[in-house]
Amino acid sequence: MHRSRTVDPTSENKFFYMERPLFLAAVVLGIITGLDNYLYAYGLSRLPVSTASLIIASQLAFTAVFAFLLVKQKFTAYSINAVFLLSIGAGLLALHSSSDRPANEPNREYILGFVMTLAAAVFYAFIMPLVELTFKKAKQEISYALVMEIQLVMCFVATVVCTVGMLANNDFNVIRREAREFELGETK
Repeated sequence: MHRSRTVDPTSENKFFYMERPLFLAAVVLGIITGLDNYLYAYGLSRLPVSTASLIIASQLAFTAVFAFLLVKQKFTAYSINAVFLLSIGAGLLALHSSSDRPANEPNREYILGFVMTLAAAVFYAFIMPLVELTFKKAKQEISYALVMEIQLVMCFVATVVCTVGMLANNDFNVIRREAREFELGETK
């Protein structure tokens, strides 16, 4: 006996689950993510990786603050202690990373890289609770498919923002030049 694998025509099948307000929220989140990516990439290009990583570690404290403010996250004494100790640990490591600074890096560029990397940590710490707030405020049931759609829209918009930024800054030509200058970067 042959069973039909067609869908019941009376069932509701949607290609897109997202309604307009949720779509617009995902677009805004994507724009913020794209800006965060830009800040992180720019900051990383001006700082040593070890310093940038330590600054990005401050994201944990910012995430806790934004989670408390935006989604009313409740904290226990243990979670507050953990955030405090991890943040202090990253800060102490950062104090001893001054020897990582590139020799020819102008002071202005180094400070700008520091500020942009710190801004990237703040932006990303803002994004995560904002996504949770978006889910809480959604006027539709949150399903796995809907979460995947939101992620798809966010990532697509962030990619467009980054691509536009790279085109405006002529970065695609820089990639070729950097590959030529890097000893292992060019294939023959």
